[in-house]
Amino acid sequence: MRQDFEKLFTFSVSPEPAPDLVGKVMQRIRSEQRLAVSKWRVVLFGVSMLASAIAFVPAFRMVQSGFTESGFMQFFSLLFTDFSIVMTYWKSFGLSLLEALPVVSLSIFFTIVLVFLESFVQLVKNTRALTLLQQH
Repeated sequence: MRQDFEKLFTFSVSPEPAPDLVGKVMQRIRSEQRLAVSKWRVVLFGVSMLASAIAFVPAFRMVQSGFTESGFMQFFSLLFTDFSIVMTYWKSFGLSLLEALPVVSLSIFFTIVLVFLESFVQLVKNTRALTLLQQH
């Protein structure tokens, strides 16, 4: 019986694959890889956006307390109450404002805002790419 099968397979013509089959398979593999990467990016940027949104409130409070503790608002209010004095001593006034500015807390706050915005942009971009990849 084994000889009959061997004869059957030796005389049969093996089917030829389509000439563009390798290209289609490789394109499908690349498409699936891009889909997987887009899914991970959506998760990563979603978590990043959520974390920066949560960190926004403490950073804002830190900036508020920095402005209050440094006396920046008292210096700044002089612009509206004693404008002529401010104009007379504008160099000293400007340096006093800069000195009272809570730079560290502002840096942290703006970094968190930038991370949130960049995460949002990347999340939208990758979500759009994910929907386009899933449609194909």
